[in-house]
Amino acid sequence: MLDLSFVRRANRTVIDRRLFAWPFVLTRSFYLDPERPSCLSVIVQTGSGAVHGEDSLAQRLVLNPGTAVCLTNQGATAVHRAEPAGLATETIDLRVAGGASLEYLIEPRILFPDAALCQSVELDCANDGAALIVDAFTMHDPRGEARVFRELTSTFCLRRSGSEPLVIDRTRLYRPTADIFRGYQAFGSAFLVLSAWHDLANLQALVTKALGEIPGLYAAASVLPESTGLGVRLAAQDLAGIRTAFARVSAIYRQALLSVAEQQTAVQRR
Repeated sequence: MLDLSFVRRANRTVIDRRLFAWPFVLTRSFYLDPERPSCLSVIVQTGSGAVHGEDSLAQRLVLNPGTAVCLTNQGATAVHRAEPAGLATETIDLRVAGGASLEYLIEPRILFPDAALCQSVELDCANDGAALIVDAFTMHDPRGEARVFRELTSTFCLRRSGSEPLVIDRTRLYRPTADIFRGYQAFGSAFLVLSAWHDLANLQALVTKALGEIPGLYAAASVLPESTGLGVRLAAQDLAGIRTAFARVSAIYRQALLSVAEQQTAVQRR
């Protein structure tokens, strides 16, 4: 279990609730973004370094008004084989209040043969909040025999200010064969949840152009239902392509936040 809450104090984001248990480990946090000095960068580590068999993992992040958080982990996480009836689960609950922004930049999962993982991300983001959520996986067979994982189920659910779900995105792969991946080895998605201040058509064009410049990457960006933001799908030959794509999407997201902050400041001065 990992349970963190963030508040804004003295013009900076700080942690005001820090609860964690095995396998999660949390050490010092940092302020690394010179353009957003109030943004707190948090690196979550795991004592096990992997997801095993029937592990059951849970995370909750609560961003109170005006906070800014960038959360990642120490590296790609291996998901090892599960018993025939076993399934590892991961539940992630993200709550972003008004004026807050979250970058949830978790490193990809590496799915070993016979791995089985069910993960769900629930995001409740205020109408004037913002969030960037990424997720990715690749496959690895230590014997080099092109064996694949047993099961992967991934669900993303978006609410705004406690509303009914506006977006439910679900992927399920059960006993896939290698041929369905069409030669691609790494896959990812990104959800940019933004406020009404943002020009989604322009951002979609920027994301499409930036991703189109990455060699060997298959990518698409579309506007989410109710104009809540953008959804991005990725397929690449390896994790390097996915990581490059996420870096470019993150840069566009951050610039969008800065541009809107400047617009809001200009309006307030009038």
